[in-house]
Amino acid sequence: MIDHNIKNSLDLFPISPCSEVPTPYSLLPTPYSLLPTPYYLLPTPYYLLPTPYSLFPIPCSLCYSFNYPLIIVVSMIKKITLDSIWFRNLLIIVIVLGVVFRFYNLDRKVYWYDETMTSLRISGHTRTELVETIFDGQIISVENLLKYYQFPNHKKDINDTINSLAGNPEHSPLYYLMARLWLQTFGNSVVTIRLLSVIISLLALPCAYWLCLELFGSKLIGWVAVAIIAISPFHVLYAQEAREYSLWTVSILLSSAVLLWAMNYSRIKQFIKKPYQWIIYSFTVALALYTHPFSAFVLIGQGLYVLITEGGRWTKRVTSYLLASLGGVLLFSPWLIIVITNFSKFIANTDSVNHSRSGFLPLFWTLNLSRIFFDVNQGIHPLSPLHYLSLFLAVYALYYLCRKAPQHAWVFIITLIGVTGIAIIGPDLLLGGRRSSITRYAIPCYLGIQLAIAYFLTTQAKNSGKLTKDKGKKGLPTMGMMNGNLANTEDRQDGQVRGDHDMVPMEKTRKNPKTWKSIAIALAFSGILSCIVSSQLPVWWHKSYAKSRNNPPVAAWINQIPQPLLISNEIPGRVLSLCHLLRPDVQLMLLDKSNSSTNIPEIPEGFKNVLLYRPSEELRQGIETTHNYRVKPTDQSWLWKLSR
Repeated sequence: MIDHNIKNSLDLFPISPCSEVPTPYSLLPTPYSLLPTPYYLLPTPYYLLPTPYSLFPIPCSLCYSFNYPLIIVVSMIKKITLDSIWFRNLLIIVIVLGVVFRFYNLDRKVYWYDETMTSLRISGHTRTELVETIFDGQIISVENLLKYYQFPNHKKDINDTINSLAGNPEHSPLYYLMARLWLQTFGNSVVTIRLLSVIISLLALPCAYWLCLELFGSKLIGWVAVAIIAISPFHVLYAQEAREYSLWTVSILLSSAVLLWAMNYSRIKQFIKKPYQWIIYSFTVALALYTHPFSAFVLIGQGLYVLITEGGRWTKRVTSYLLASLGGVLLFSPWLIIVITNFSKFIANTDSVNHSRSGFLPLFWTLNLSRIFFDVNQGIHPLSPLHYLSLFLAVYALYYLCRKAPQHAWVFIITLIGVTGIAIIGPDLLLGGRRSSITRYAIPCYLGIQLAIAYFLTTQAKNSGKLTKDKGKKGLPTMGMMNGNLANTEDRQDGQVRGDHDMVPMEKTRKNPKTWKSIAIALAFSGILSCIVSSQLPVWWHKSYAKSRNNPPVAAWINQIPQPLLISNEIPGRVLSLCHLLRPDVQLMLLDKSNSSTNIPEIPEGFKNVLLYRPSEELRQGIETTHNYRVKPTDQSWLWKLSR
């Protein structure tokens, strides 16, 4: 027998007899049904949405495998007792679309500078080795360059990958080793390596749900947090990057949930010693450290949380936490030794964050904050209302959290945000630098803000439903009805109702509150619109316009001409990024920028089109002087053509 809720949910995800693929777009609300705005003033971008079967050429049987977990999600949400049916349906729509957007257009986004460095390390090579071997003026095809220096191959094994990572100790090794094994198993391609990040990013959703269960004791808050993270344009962008940031998001949420689980705050009133929980926490500590070095700030915040909630006393919880943390650090010690040994490289490789950024630093903070909710590549203009609306929402949600949530809940979120925030903002203010303007460094802060907003929206949704109907009835409390059951008197603690994992503030609520509904609709619509817009473009702000913006048209131009030879003395990452867009048979002559002005190569015959890609001024002048070529710009930026 199929669960009744699951059976009903099949209507939301019909299976086409011919394709057997999910078609969840009937869930998407029309914009004019969400906002009191004339429909002719609103965009109708639905023709941009992909059909699911166009995402990947996968067997039909796998399509149902993708469909069934969504049906389970729908059935679980429908079991939640909530009078606001539209709010429940909104959660379903947002979560489903957030998953779909993560898989869309993986192969059409520019494989930019940082991603090529990921692939270089996975292949087992270092940047120095690449320059010495390939940037020597010899001819090499795009196919061979990518085969041996961007993907795993028989010439280099996993030990070479570890040695390559040791030369860049600022990057923890776990994601890179996982990516190498993933590519060796499923094949070498840009889509394959990005698919790993997508799948990892989906694990953040159940981790966020579990964290909210442990933090607030509420299933509904968990689903709201899942929806906010699922449709956040920031999380969707980094879910499609061949970088470690989706794994870092998962490790932050998982270690936080396991810590709270071990401390037993939400589910039971008295501490029960369960050593296996703390052993699991040790592994999550190691997981976080092996994923990103900034996990140390998250772990420091968790330590402060334990000390604060224990009143600064040396208790069994404090002892268990310290032992578990020590165990995690010991598991991390092999890589920690490598970091200490190569600490000079760590400092040198991260020196760029010490360079000040032009512009007013707080404007970058508000811009980055707005991007986790709404992102259409808006600029940093000081009069942009998006900066201040996002800042107001975040500050008010945190204020509401501190006023209404249990002490242990708001202390946890404040320490999660505060320690990392101080660690990246403090040095910039005192010493100068750009750490705090780099969006991805503040992922722990953004997760804390999103949890606070989830708590705010959920409590407002609960308070606007069945609670207001019971106000003033004889024999019933004015508030505190959860899931149709009255909360017991002994369950009321800290102004909260604890019962069946559904905890909301006991307070008077307004009838027909519109403010929170507007916020919920605005967050959903802005996230959907942001993902639609960004999914159509190959280059977005997180891929660095300075390094990537012209590569797609340049590659398209080169791919249309016969027998091209491309000469460049540009830095390796930019050349590799372009090569991922070129035909495999395009020939390359790559030069080391440090000596290309004195060693002008002989240009071989037999090529109909000889091109220069981002050449230095010295290289252009040297070719004109030495070989009597005329160097003319093409109609594409960054590209010149040689002619006699």
